Amino acid sequence: MKDDTWPLGLRIRPAAETSSVEVSDTVTGRRFRWSPEALAGLILDDERRAAWTEGLRDPGSGRDELAGGWRHWQERGWFPSDQYYVASRRWVYADSDDPRGEVRTAALQDYLAASGPPPAEVLPDGPVTELDPPARPADRELADLLTSRRTGRRYRDEPVPSEQLSGVLWHGLTGVRERRERISESDPLSYLDSFGSAWDVHVCVYAVDGVEPGAYRYDLLGHRLIATRPGDHRHAMIDVLQGQRSPSTAAWTIGLVADFPRYQWRYRHEHGLRRLYLESGVLGQELAIVAHAYGLSTLITPAQKDRAYLALHGDLPDDRYAPVYTLTMGRSLGTRGHFLADPGEPA
Repeated sequence: MKDDTWPLGLRIRPAAETSSVEVSDTVTGRRFRWSPEALAGLILDDERRAAWTEGLRDPGSGRDELAGGWRHWQERGWFPSDQYYVASRRWVYADSDDPRGEVRTAALQDYLAASGPPPAEVLPDGPVTELDPPARPADRELADLLTSRRTGRRYRDEPVPSEQLSGVLWHGLTGVRERRERISESDPLSYLDSFGSAWDVHVCVYAVDGVEPGAYRYDLLGHRLIATRPGDHRHAMIDVLQGQRSPSTAAWTIGLVADFPRYQWRYRHEHGLRRLYLESGVLGQELAIVAHAYGLSTLITPAQKDRAYLALHGDLPDDRYAPVYTLTMGRSLGTRGHFLADPGEPA
C-alpha cells in the first residue's frame, strides 16, 4: 500500500511576486510552482496526491536519515531555520569522505607550494601590560545569562577591576585561543582550522584599575595588552562609533578586527566575508555573556568609522585590516542603562 502522506521536508508557501504557490522540497532542493486551484485539487484527490508524492521518495535522498535531526529542530520551534539545516546536510564537499585527510593534505600542499604558509599574526612593538588572573564569573546558568542580558548604553562612571577585563578576554576568547595553540608547522593540516583565525582583538581602555588609559592590542596567546596609542580616547571613540556616547562612562571598548589575508589563505570561497560576519556575531555573543556574568553591560555595534578606528589603534593599513564589531562595556546601571541620558541629564 502506498504511503499517501506528504514526504518529510515539503514546504508550501506563496510564490514571490506571482499568484502561484510554491511547493519546495528542502531535502532534494527541488521546487514546483502550482496555481492555487491545481494544488487544491491535488491535495483533495487522494490517488493523485499519493502518486505525485511517491515520485519524490528517492531512497538516495537521505530523507529518512534526516528525520531525527529535523524533529530535534522542529520540537524546539527553530523554524524556518530548520530548512537551512536540512539544506546544509545536502551539500557535498570535496573532503566529505576523507577519513585519513588525503584530500585536504593534497589541497594544502598546493596552497603551500603556491604561496607558502598563511600570513603570520603581527603583534605591535609597544609597552606590555601583563593582565591579572581572570576573576571568577558569577555562578549563573547559561540560560539565565542569555535571557537576562540587555544592551547597556551608559554605565556607572567608575573603574572596573582589571581582573574582570582579564576574565572577559580570557573566557570570552577561549575557543579562538585553543585553536591558535593547535596551529603548528609540524601539522600543516592545522592551518585549515579557519574559525577565529582572522581576528585581531583590540581594546581601548578608559577606566580599569591598574591599566593606564589607551589603545591596546590584545596578545591572545600571551594574555597581555600591548600599547599602541596611550591616552584617554573616550571622545575619539565616540566619534569612531558614529557619535554614540557610550564610551563616555564605559570601562573599555573591545574591537574585533579582521586580517583578511590571514583568513583568505585558509577559506578560499566566495562565502568568506559572510563567514567572518557570522563569526563576529558568535564571538561577540560569547564576550557579552561573560561580561554579563561579571555584572557588566555591553553595547555591541558594527557601526564604526573603519579608517578612524584603524588609525586610533596603531595606524593599521585598511588594505589588510577591517574592524567588524565593537563591544563597549562598563558597570551595569540595570534598566537605567538601557538608554542614553536625555540632554542635560547627568550620564
